[in-house]
Amino acid sequence: MPEHSPSKKALKRQRAELTEALLEAQYELRKANKGPVLVLVSGNDNGGKAEAIYSFYAWLDNRFLDTRAFALPQGIEQRMPHLWRYWISLPGPGKLGFYLGSWYHQPQIRYCRGEIDSEAFRRQMEEIARFEQLLTEEGVALVKLWLQVERSPSGENQSAGQEQTVVMREWGDLGSVDREKVTTSAHLMSALTSTPQAPWIAVPSDDAHYRDIRVGQIVLQQIQQLLGKQNKGPAPTPLLPAPLTRLQQVDYRLTLGKQQYRQQLRHYQARLRELVRHPGFAERSLLLVFEGADAAGKGGTIRRITQCLDPRYMRVHGTRAPTREQRRQPYLLRFWRRVPTPGRVVIFDRSYYGRVLVERVERFCNRRQWQRAYGEINDFEDQLQAKGTLVVKFWLAITEDEQLRRFQARERSPLKRYKLTDEDWRNRKRWPRYEQALNDMLAHTDTASAPWHVISAENKRYARVQTLKILCQTLQQALK
Repeated sequence: MPEHSPSKKALKRQRAELTEALLEAQYELRKANKGPVLVLVSGNDNGGKAEAIYSFYAWLDNRFLDTRAFALPQGIEQRMPHLWRYWISLPGPGKLGFYLGSWYHQPQIRYCRGEIDSEAFRRQMEEIARFEQLLTEEGVALVKLWLQVERSPSGENQSAGQEQTVVMREWGDLGSVDREKVTTSAHLMSALTSTPQAPWIAVPSDDAHYRDIRVGQIVLQQIQQLLGKQNKGPAPTPLLPAPLTRLQQVDYRLTLGKQQYRQQLRHYQARLRELVRHPGFAERSLLLVFEGADAAGKGGTIRRITQCLDPRYMRVHGTRAPTREQRRQPYLLRFWRRVPTPGRVVIFDRSYYGRVLVERVERFCNRRQWQRAYGEINDFEDQLQAKGTLVVKFWLAITEDEQLRRFQARERSPLKRYKLTDEDWRNRKRWPRYEQALNDMLAHTDTASAPWHVISAENKRYARVQTLKILCQTLQQALK
């Protein structure tokens, strides 16, 4: 902060110049449809966090500003992954967003209250750092501000030159000893999560005029950097292709007769119905992921599951290649917004694994993006399971010859002809590339907590019963 405050005339001119530059940058951001630019506002209770945001509403077009204030989790938020409420509220491209009480606040509060130790706090900071890397890699510009009041230790308003209309009491219930922990946690937080793409920036806030102008300058610089950014990251570290062995291990001769099928189907459907009505399932949720080649029988298998579920608490989401608009957003966003809440079942007929399958093969994303996605998907599933969501993943496997037979049968059927497209025939020519992508996916995302179940689907009856059987076994184990 300068030693001598500028005159009112100089301050007015400085604000006018900054406002003009910010308005131009906001227009260019919308025009380019980049971003969003997301500003995390943290700091002392009396640092003027709300007032700093008000300045942007005075300067800019309010239609393209998005402010969210997050208190400590309440109700359903307590039963969902820590990042869930931030996942589902992420602003769209072309917007300038502000988060008060960001994803840092809850871990900091818990650490300052002694609810978690320094090691747990460190792990949460590392998880957040990986999440922020995903966001910045996917085009979100992050500005992380710590507004710091230094002038007096009293709890009164310290910002000079501007009346504070709202005091953000993030730390209001902490005593003086705990307040020292706030400072300690902030230093540790900065050390663990400041990166070249998303550094922490401390802004002195004793003088409100200086604070608002400085924050405006920082945001302006970030927008300008985003507008000039080329979407080219460093070359990825090459991942060795996985051996083409997983599908070779599938026994495609497995079959199930009609009578056995009817009996076992009734048995496992009844068992699944009992398990989702179990009192313990009210505290859990279920996410089913179905992948497989075209015509592998995903739809028919899913119907045998949904037949025994209450439609009020179940959703099936079919996933297609991302639209042009979705390609401008983090690829996980459309799945973040669809994860099940406690007591619910969500089924993905194709899923976020499209990033490392169809998007990879069709070159909707580059090598850096799909190689990075393995770790991001594992993090996502770990966060879900840590809060009680069972993630069960199925790959329905058929041979290339069987797919051809099913395509030809669809062509002849008036009821199934609509399922067959020119794209399906085109994809057949890329079978080897899809097979390599599948083996790589299994090698990097077949985890102990969320394994892939590769099921022979040459015989549809066998695949349907086997899927139900695995699902029942998984649920029964979880509800013990």
